[in-house]
Amino acid sequence: MSQSALDRRRPDRRLFVIMLMRRVAAYALSIAVLIWAVPKFLIEFGVIGPTPDEAISAAERALEAARTYGATPDIPAFAAARKELDRARALAAQDHGRDARHAANHAQHLAVEAQRQALVRRDETRHQAEQIYNDLDRQVNELEKLYSSVTPGLPKSEVSEMLSLMKATRVVTGAVFLAHEREDFQGVVDGDAKARAAVAQMRARLEAARR
Repeated sequence: MSQSALDRRRPDRRLFVIMLMRRVAAYALSIAVLIWAVPKFLIEFGVIGPTPDEAISAAERALEAARTYGATPDIPAFAAARKELDRARALAAQDHGRDARHAANHAQHLAVEAQRQALVRRDETRHQAEQIYNDLDRQVNELEKLYSSVTPGLPKSEVSEMLSLMKATRVVTGAVFLAHEREDFQGVVDGDAKARAAVAQMRARLEAARR
């Protein structure tokens, strides 16, 4: 075969190789799309993946975990998760499996968000409780010192009255300290105002007696 004939055949070979590579790339792309889309399609229509009951159970567990972390209905995500879970149960009872799974999955995602929000809130409450505890402890110590310095010079009847008031103050503040000891940080926050009021009232009474 002449050199000119070989030169004419080379472009044909290059074209063939290019076309072959394009076909291989197209097939590979098609296979990749199928690998990505087919499982989603099968899951969407319940051929594979969790059943409606399994999806509902997963949402229930996520919601219970959120409740354990301290989530309450005042957290929007928690309230929405409960509502969506109820809708999933109703849809499952009506044999609307696909919609029930969607509702249950949505409820699970909301419950996970409620868990996150509950943990953040619990951490904030713990920090607030520590501040309250430290400040109240300081105030009570100062009050005890004031009581010890004022009462020795008072009449016996007034000392008795002061002792009763001091005992009542110790009970109120002690409830806050006990809540802190039990790591009931919300209890510390809830008892703060009452304890501060009792301390302030006792301090005012002692300072008036000292004058």
